[in-house]
Amino acid sequence: MHRAWIAAVFSILAAAALLAMQAPAVVAPPELALTVGPSTRLLVLAPHPDDEALGAAGLIRRVLGAGGSVRVIMMTSGDAFPEGVEAATHVRRPTARDFRYYGSLRERETLAGMEALGVRRSQVEFLGFPDGALCYIATRERSGKAFESPFTRRVDPPVPEQVIHGSQYRGADIRRELEAILTAYAPTLVALPHPEDHHPEHCATNLYGQEALDALKARSPRTAPRVLRYVIHFAQWPSLDEDVDQPLLPPPNFPTGEGAWRTLTLTPAETAMKRRALRAYATQTLIIGRFLHAFMRPNELFLEGDIAKPPACWCDDTHYATEPRPDRRRPLEQRR
Repeated sequence: MHRAWIAAVFSILAAAALLAMQAPAVVAPPELALTVGPSTRLLVLAPHPDDEALGAAGLIRRVLGAGGSVRVIMMTSGDAFPEGVEAATHVRRPTARDFRYYGSLRERETLAGMEALGVRRSQVEFLGFPDGALCYIATRERSGKAFESPFTRRVDPPVPEQVIHGSQYRGADIRRELEAILTAYAPTLVALPHPEDHHPEHCATNLYGQEALDALKARSPRTAPRVLRYVIHFAQWPSLDEDVDQPLLPPPNFPTGEGAWRTLTLTPAETAMKRRALRAYATQTLIIGRFLHAFMRPNELFLEGDIAKPPACWCDDTHYATEPRPDRRRPLEQRR
């Protein structure tokens, strides 16, 4: 029995070594060609409070440092996170009121994190759409009955957060609000999630954002902004055990044809400011502190260029936010 167990272990190790040898080596991507100045107008679109800092804090600081302007748009307030609510409030059976309160905590953390980068309150906008449901709403009739959040029990964003008065939890309303924001702000540079991000809310945020960008481009092709896409969730990436003083590399086995990877090397001052910003997300540090820490790197990664295929966002085992039906399913990630 003992010899058989040893033989099995060696077989597993040999198979793992063979797979490692066959896996393509991940190399550092080229530097992002980026020239910013007073005319740069950056818009960062984020699904949850903390994604804007994880994916683009250094980029935000780079634009502000060059005299450009920044707008940070939060799709949701990150309130549909029962584990987070319990950790932050010690309420074991949270009610709608508790989830709403948790969302307000996360909003304040975003404001603190962005302030650490030099972003003013007036430059941050919370849209108040339902956390945990962006993907699901995209699978439904876009202008049908409003979705009711099972967490906050809301069917519409809080009135102060409505860009268009009367907006509700419907896909058509999400798109209209994003189009209104893009039209009014006229960004020259947009950063948003990549459709291959494994978190369904990130994929859905890309879907809505891309639809709004396409509508803007159709009306005014000459003013279409440059688009960069960031990835936060992909399988077991990033490693939680890597040295954060080393540059972050793209995730292994990322699909090809989904844009070209580029790295934005941060200055020591930009790196320090990004780390300070990420420390502002206290509620998330309680639950996923090591994950946040893994992004405290001296660089940020973006993909630029055409996407090989329309995004196929699997919300759960039966709902997907794209047509036609995708040929593969996305692994489900823990909602946060």
